Amino acid sequence: MDPVHLPHIKKKAAEEKALIVFEDEASFHQSPTLHATWAPRHVQPEVLSGGQRNTQKIFGAVAVLTGQSLFRRRKAQFNHDTYVEFLEDMTKFFFKRGHRIYLIQDNASYHKHPTTYEWFSKNRKYTEVFNLPPYSPDFNAQEKLWKYTRKQATHNRYHETETDLCAALTHTFDTMQNNPELIIPLVAQFCSP
Repeated sequence: MDPVHLPHIKKKAAEEKALIVFEDEASFHQSPTLHATWAPRHVQPEVLSGGQRNTQKIFGAVAVLTGQSLFRRRKAQFNHDTYVEFLEDMTKFFFKRGHRIYLIQDNASYHKHPTTYEWFSKNRKYTEVFNLPPYSPDFNAQEKLWKYTRKQATHNRYHETETDLCAALTHTFDTMQNNPELIIPLVAQFCSP
């Protein structure tokens, strides 16, 4: 797996008619995330919090040129087994005959696990993998979708139950998947030469 060099990858993907897909994982907590908001002058906004510790683990991937996105929730922790399951789903979702996937991922330890490397080796026909430099979330287009999700589903919002949180996340993910035109402006910087 090569370190990512976007101009080179974009050129190579264009020649091969490959789809550039960024992948990442995120955790969403039932406790609300506080974010700047508008309020009447001298009125402090309040957000309820029950102190719940429920967390939703989500894998996500986005094709930057088309705005197509895929999200999968996992009950278990992020690890090489759950990642390989997501890679299987992702390949089925994004792969089109004659158009490989150029997968750009971060340096999570389970991305480099022998089981994951074995999956990449067996699926080289469909997927070529590139690693982002360490600690570089600004280079990952999927991070833009996580930011959008938090703004729409968790910032300044109280979810009384885990089911409420899941419903809010599902609604946001469905909106993005059904409206790729919403995604394209979020990831536009990753499309330019």
